[in-house]
Amino acid sequence: MEESWEQWLEASRLGDAEAIDEMLEALMDRLYPLCLKMTGQVHDAEDCLQNSLIRIMNSLDSFSGKSSFFTWCYRITINICYDFLRQKSRQNEELWDEGSRSFPLRENQQNPVLDEVERAEKVELIREGLLNVGEPYRDTLILYELGEFSIAEIASLQDIALGTVKSRLSRGRIQLAQYLRNGEKEN
Repeated sequence: MEESWEQWLEASRLGDAEAIDEMLEALMDRLYPLCLKMTGQVHDAEDCLQNSLIRIMNSLDSFSGKSSFFTWCYRITINICYDFLRQKSRQNEELWDEGSRSFPLRENQQNPVLDEVERAEKVELIREGLLNVGEPYRDTLILYELGEFSIAEIASLQDIALGTVKSRLSRGRIQLAQYLRNGEKEN
């Protein structure tokens, strides 16, 4: 597959429309699942994917070849998704501050809407936690947990040893757990 990426890259740089179409199709197939897992919403994932593809196409000339082409595209996509999640988090904070109200419920009263809100808050806390994990650990954690890449695939993508992947996964999980424990105490 790497050979195809390199061929598409060269042909795209030369303006071959068919190569550009083939490359974009292949990138969409590979990058959309990552966007969907990171954002959790179909329309948000589509927006992030579109922004990623635009940035990739506009930056083709800056690809230096220090990593594989797909790793470079993956990195761009992860950064686009992080930017989106940060922006969405800020917007949610502003909306929450503007519309905060308290509605009392009896202690034993069940409320499915409240349960859904609590679940959404936990998902958001995990996303924020991922943004607060150190970068090399965060990237590895996302590739493994959200991208469902194997340890060997991650090692190849990031051009690191298998032991380094395992170490980053462990340290990333520890950092995420610490953030989540601290976040739970604040609630």
